[in-house]
Formats: sequence, C-alpha cells, structure tokens
Amino acid sequence: MGNIFHDFYDTLKENEKDMLIRRSGSTSKDQNERIRAGQSYLYKKQGMESEVIEIRFDRRVSGSALSLAMTRTRKRYPYFKTKLVEKDGDFYIVQNRNTLAARKSKRLARLGHMSVGHHLIDVTYRENTIFVSFHHALCDGRGIMPFIETLIYYYCKQRYKTKTVPEGVRLRNDPLLPGETVDPFMQGYDFDENKEFISLSRDAFAIPENAPSTEPTDYRCEIKVSHRDFMKVCKENNATPVILVSLLMSRGISALYPDYDKPINANIATDMREALDCPNTYKNCVKSMILPYSRELSQKTLREQATEQRALLNAQRDRDYCRKEANAMLGLFNKLDSLPSFEEKQRIMSYFDSFLLNTYVISYLGQFKLGENAKHIKEMYFYNSGAAGLGINMIACRDSFCINFKQSFSSDRYVKAFCAELDRLGIGYTASDMIPFLTPTDSIMKRKNQEDTQNERD
Repeated sequence: MGNIFHDFYDTLKENEKDMLIRRSGSTSKDQNERIRAGQSYLYKKQGMESEVIEIRFDRRVSGSALSLAMTRTRKRYPYFKTKLVEKDGDFYIVQNRNTLAARKSKRLARLGHMSVGHHLIDVTYRENTIFVSFHHALCDGRGIMPFIETLIYYYCKQRYKTKTVPEGVRLRNDPLLPGETVDPFMQGYDFDENKEFISLSRDAFAIPENAPSTEPTDYRCEIKVSHRDFMKVCKENNATPVILVSLLMSRGISALYPDYDKPINANIATDMREALDCPNTYKNCVKSMILPYSRELSQKTLREQATEQRALLNAQRDRDYCRKEANAMLGLFNKLDSLPSFEEKQRIMSYFDSFLLNTYVISYLGQFKLGENAKHIKEMYFYNSGAAGLGINMIACRDSFCINFKQSFSSDRYVKAFCAELDRLGIGYTASDMIPFLTPTDSIMKRKNQEDTQNERD
C-alpha cells in the first residue's frame, strides 16, 4: 500500500512539473524553456557558488528606497522573477509567484532556496552596501548588468532625488528588446570553414597554487586603481584595460618565477553576443580567450607587447572563429541532452569540478551606465568563491578601476607582484588586506552531504 501512495505522489509531482514547464518561461508568454546556455553550471557536486556584485554607496543604504527601487526594477525584468524546475536531469525556467524583494542581511543566501523564494538572484544590503547575487546558470555578468543599472537608477532617484536617466538604462515600462530572452545555444552556427583560424595552446605555466584547494575558505583582495593613470598608460601603449591588466599580472608572475618553462596564460572571459547575432540576450554567452606571455614577448617593450596581444584578441573575437567555438560548446550540451537523468549528467560534468585553467583567469565587466549617480557610488566589486587558483575580476566605476583578486589560497604574493608593476608605471592605487570569504552554493537540488558542507562554509 505504501508503494501505491508513493507512486501516486510521484505521478502528481511529475504532472505538476509538466504543467509549470508548459505554462511559462523567462516570461509568462514563453514555455518549455530548457536551459542550454548555462547548463554546465547546474551539475556541480555541491552546487554552484553565487556570483556577487557589491555596490558601495557614500551613505547608508535606505531600505525603503531600495524596496521601492526593487518594485520598479523587477517589472522590467520578468526573467529574473523565475525559478528552475528539474525534469529527467534537465532544468527549465518558469515564472515564480514568490516576490523578488530586497532584504537587510549580514549573510548571502543560497540561491534557489526557499528562504529566497527559490529565486536565482537575490538582493541584500547592510550599512552602505548593496549586494546583488546571481546564478551563472541563469545569466552571465553582462546579462545581470542592465538589471543592476536600472536598480541603481531607481534607488538613487528615491534616495538622492536625482532626475536624469543615464543613457541606455532600461526603465520599468520599457518593452523587452528583440531577442532579450533568446538562448544562444539552441542551434548550431554557420561559419566560413575555409578560413584559417588562430591556434593557441592551453598548455601553459601553472602557478603552484593552481591545484584543487585544501583551504577551508577563499580569499580576495580589493585593488582600486586610478582610472586616469591607468588609461593614460593604456593610450600611450596601444593597450585596452584588460590587455594592460593581463600584461602587468603576467609580468609579475614572470618576476616571481623567472625559470617559467611554458607561456604564462591569461584566460579572458569574452562576450560572444555580437558574433552569435544575439546582442540583447541576458543568458550566458561567453567563451574563454587566451593571452600568452612568452619569454620572447617579455623581451619587447610594453607597447610592442600590447600591440601583439591586441592582434591576438582581435583574432579570437573574429565572427567565424566565435561561431566555430560556439559549435564546439554545443557538442557538450548535446551530449548532456542525450543522458536521461540528473545523476548521469552530473557524472559527465564531474570532470569540470576539478578542471583548471593555467595560469590565471580575468573577467572584465566593463563600465556600468550610472550617469550622474556615479558620484554617489564609491566602489563596485565582482567576485565568487569556489574556483581553484587565481582569478581577477574588474569593473570600471566612477574614477577608478575596481579590481578584485580572488583566489583559493591566502598568500598575497600575486597581489604584491601586480602592485609592483603598477608602481613601476606610476599608476596610483590602493589595496586592501586579504579578505577571507565564501559565496554560498545553490539549493536548486538536494545533493548528498550539501547541508553539512554548507554549515561548515557558514
């Protein structure tokens, strides 16, 4: 008899899932919206760590102003008022009846948990700081940026009585842009197969710390760099901000390890939206580019180094090359689609739990659209825990570049090596001490031992 009731309950749950999946997706008009672009982030053994963008204001955050800003902002972004439904190991986006609200809290919540209404983004605040957490399966950094820009505009309008709308900021009654909810990985892409493409190796120098972490926590360091000084050096040397950061870090690593026997690779997270003809999508649309720093390159001037690396970036941003890379990524997604259960998909993806990119990783979000409200924001930082080795996240904010070193080890040797290069070029900056931190793993699925692990992390 017990088995009969159990089977009946399971049937009801499956029917409920089917109904939810058929009724909505990123918007109430969508249906059967299976995650493809971000599905590789859904099968980590202990769940995916939250990505966090931290916005620090010059005054204490007003809870009432932020609540009103959230009410206005969420109207413009229905795809962030969603949750995930799992069926046969696949995940579908559906509309979420629970209110997406800002909360005053000293702790970041687990995304997908009932404590945040099963949402995949969360907004919290304390003292003078707003924290926007998001799940990488739902969107990437460029996908969450418009939401944050709208939120900041409405918050500052209420808190500081500013009136001018920054150019490009989306308002609550604005319609969705064409293709804003399109998943860029639902089909393959045509490209010129006769074109000769660049070939770069990921076989690169590994810093000693680029290994599965034995530390119980992660660490980060905040470096606030003068925008004026930094851009002056960029312009003098034909560099972009991300190229200059990569060269300074690679130079610093070469000084720490003068006997390096392989190129020092900067792995750059790069937006593919334009190449895939989906410039407005909020969903994941990134690939990793490589900027190698070899012994031969190290003998050249900074301008020569930057010019060479600019050419490498341009070759990797080539439309056909990006579409070829996207098709390679589709191969993994198609393989996952062929597997019938969550456990089997997770088994395949377990390889990526220990996957390491040598030598380090850089992610640059760019400049937020803040307008006159920039004067009220002191700093913005972008980070997440859970990745082994060394990573650098950047945001351009006001009169500074806010750079966040995030790492799975406590040593500050790479921070000091980077700062020494800033000193050498006369670029002004301030740097924090190493900050122990963890961003929580998600609660989309019940995973074995996750509760115990999360309690240890807390």
